[in-house]
Amino acid sequence: MYDEVSQDNPAINPEDVVWVKVQTSVLGNGLTVITEHNEAAVSTYLSFYVRAGGHYETDFPYGIAHFLEHMMFMGTTARTKEQIRDEMDDCGGQMNAVTYPDHTRYYTTTPYYQWKRGAEILSDMLFRSIFPEEELRRERRVVLEEIKRAQDDPMKFGGRLLMEKLRANHPERAGSLGTPETVAAITRDDLLSYKDRYYHPGNMTLTVTGNIDHAELVDYLQTETVTPSNEKKAADALAPIQPCILTGETIHVPKDIKQAHLHWGMYGPCADSSERAVSQLAVKILSSRLKKIIRGKKGLSYSVGASTSTMLSEGFILGFAGTDPGKVDEAKGTIIGELNRLREEDVPEEELARMKNSLVGSYFIAQDSSGSRNWRLAYRNMSHIIRTGRTNSVKSASTFEVLLALRRSV
Repeated sequence: MYDEVSQDNPAINPEDVVWVKVQTSVLGNGLTVITEHNEAAVSTYLSFYVRAGGHYETDFPYGIAHFLEHMMFMGTTARTKEQIRDEMDDCGGQMNAVTYPDHTRYYTTTPYYQWKRGAEILSDMLFRSIFPEEELRRERRVVLEEIKRAQDDPMKFGGRLLMEKLRANHPERAGSLGTPETVAAITRDDLLSYKDRYYHPGNMTLTVTGNIDHAELVDYLQTETVTPSNEKKAADALAPIQPCILTGETIHVPKDIKQAHLHWGMYGPCADSSERAVSQLAVKILSSRLKKIIRGKKGLSYSVGASTSTMLSEGFILGFAGTDPGKVDEAKGTIIGELNRLREEDVPEEELARMKNSLVGSYFIAQDSSGSRNWRLAYRNMSHIIRTGRTNSVKSASTFEVLLALRRSV
């Protein structure tokens, strides 16, 4: 049951409100199982999170984490790739996977009465994939086409180029796709070696949200046919990023397109930083101002804004504007001017209050997304941090704290 939420009730914290029952167990093989039961739900959202992503490739060809994610769908000791797809369709479910810098997520959504099918299929893929050579050759071509698509997409290309600069001291963290050369060099033995190092229960978190019985799930998972019994320790945590010296340089890459895509970025607080929430507020104010001026007042751009990107090992403040090639300098000058204004001038109290309400509201809205809650529960466990008090940090932030957050980054 909810408490009444209003601007006059600042004690409400969306991260502390318990809508439904959350339970956690660690199996004998090291797998962490987290469930959030919602009796009213008619579906079940089940995700395996593996603590290995695009940044866990120092000893491997770049792009192997993403390539391995593709190969997990290519057949197991019990199923062909066609059977994996057909069985998921047969139970009315949906399945996919995503490779992130610090983890890889495999997930399925099924009707609540079919969750065992979803759990068993994902477990079979994660622990019993065989990586047939013929499928490897075929899927390599698919990944190479994905790289081409990213290179042809100015939004993705510009974003990757920016991150390469910000992560220049960590070439293995440039991007999850890898390059055509590194992907071409990945062998089946490489995939097996990477899987052996990272894909074991002790390095995974299984999070299930929706209509699910925790005890029944735990009992089911402990059967040998679902998850293996062997136990290995979790992978080492990523080392913090070593920042580069940023000189304010502008990199221009000519492309035969109609619009100029302007990306900019700087370092910001990591996920476990006490300044993370205030930094989000500062960037929220900046993004709102950029939209009002660059789009609303000057009409320079359809898409413009700024955001934060945070993980345990790194944090960034990133921005984008798409504009006419002849207006790039004006857009860039406006962005720099607004950055300087925010770090030098007090934020009017009315604007500060409005942005606080907007940011806190986004926290509340996220709680109604099963996928968002699933990810949040898993990430808290994988990162060993509890993100509580974020709402109160935003509500109590002063204009001086906002200025300070920007000064430390700009």
